[in-house]
Amino acid sequence: MKSYTTIRNLYGVDTKNTSDANLLFGDTMMNDWIRRLLAKADWPFLHRLRTASTVAATTFVNLPYDVDQVDSVYVTVGTTRYSPNPAKSRKFWDKLHYSSSNSNTPEYWYVYNGQLGLWPTPVTAGSVISINAKILVPDLAIADITTSTITTLANGSTALTVSAGLTNQMTGFWIRPTLSTTDNTGDGRWYEIASITNATTATLVRAYGGNSIATGTAACTISQMPVLPESFQDLPEIYAAYRYWMKEDNNQKAEQFKSMLGEGISSLFKAYSMSDLSCVLDDGEEHFMINSNLTISL
Repeated sequence: MKSYTTIRNLYGVDTKNTSDANLLFGDTMMNDWIRRLLAKADWPFLHRLRTASTVAATTFVNLPYDVDQVDSVYVTVGTTRYSPNPAKSRKFWDKLHYSSSNSNTPEYWYVYNGQLGLWPTPVTAGSVISINAKILVPDLAIADITTSTITTLANGSTALTVSAGLTNQMTGFWIRPTLSTTDNTGDGRWYEIASITNATTATLVRAYGGNSIATGTAACTISQMPVLPESFQDLPEIYAAYRYWMKEDNNQKAEQFKSMLGEGISSLFKAYSMSDLSCVLDDGEEHFMINSNLTISL
């Protein structure tokens, strides 16, 4: 995988200009291009599960900070999972509220002004609202962090302990235990951070697959990654380099990067522009077929 620091350094190499001013220009070009690209398709890698909690006698709760569009909602009350329907319009939602209705069995959900509403209004607090959503993507801006070390990370576990330096803003960042063949060191693979508990404790999205690190001081790198799939994480830097050489009136160099960018974008759309990545598709009439989005032509 290519972190923000890695692709920023590649941009400096590709433009043969590592001045602070040029690297800042590259940052702007990369982030602008990512935003435009993400607006062009319903990319499956933008969809995540987020959670909120019901508040007693309160219809609306705030959406998690990075939710852009809500796809679906389910609410867990005790051991029962409810799947309310989306309210089809504001007019329909308002009609539901002609009279007061309170229940822990949600029937409809509605998004308005950065909040998620449930109808009927929940009676009790603390029921988990699970939100399948398209997320907002922050700009790439944070350099690799290499000053922390891993003290505890067991094979098959998502529990992570480091020496220091974690902050809540690092949720969604990635950590790589430095590859080494000695005991109490890492496997060199990247793991996404699901949540931060405090400055030394976090939880990973997927279980660690390397040799266990126990009471160690294993070197590691904590990085901000582009949201793009691993094979396409160099595309923002290629675009920025193209813009640089256009600015410098070097058409030959610009065309080289433009060609690489075009090939990369084409491959990205072929691989990921459809959000349905199920192995088998159902046409609704009990006819099933292999998902063409997961096949390739040789």
